[in-house]
Amino acid sequence: MGFMTIMASLLPIIDDILPMILPSSVSVTRKSDIIPPIPPVIATTTADGGKGSHRVRVYSRDAVVNKLDKVCSTVLILSPNSYSTVRHHGEQDAIIYVASGSGVLLTAPKDEGEGSEPERHELGQGDFAAVPAWTEHQAVNESAEQDTHWVISRSGSQPVEVHLKGWGRGKAEYPPSRA
Repeated sequence: MGFMTIMASLLPIIDDILPMILPSSVSVTRKSDIIPPIPPVIATTTADGGKGSHRVRVYSRDAVVNKLDKVCSTVLILSPNSYSTVRHHGEQDAIIYVASGSGVLLTAPKDEGEGSEPERHELGQGDFAAVPAWTEHQAVNESAEQDTHWVISRSGSQPVEVHLKGWGRGKAEYPPSRA
């Protein structure tokens, strides 16, 4: 009997054994654990030292993180007339799914000259966008009335987000200080 014949005869056994030795518990994350009923409020300090607060306009929540070895998922929520930082996901490829609302995915300008405009990709509810690793991008909600919720799945057990100072610029302080 040849090597290939022996290997082929083991396949049915491997199919029976693998489910027994590989982890197989299902993890469920509820909407109520991801999306708060109202956007969070954070305390701020004004320029004159006074205390104040404001509603967070852009926030990200873990949906499925550290549950699987090769993929994770987060939800990005943008309030009306808001935008995320310019960012990339390092070595992780990402798939964006627009669960509600609509928005614009801006990507790094193709022409690297001064004053070049980012590329616009209009996204509506139910649309997908594939964002390759290291691609600079920004999420924008231009609606005056409606939040947009984007489900972002990445290749890796936990998300990598590198916030940038702008298109083609270095890493930014994040979260930004509120001086």
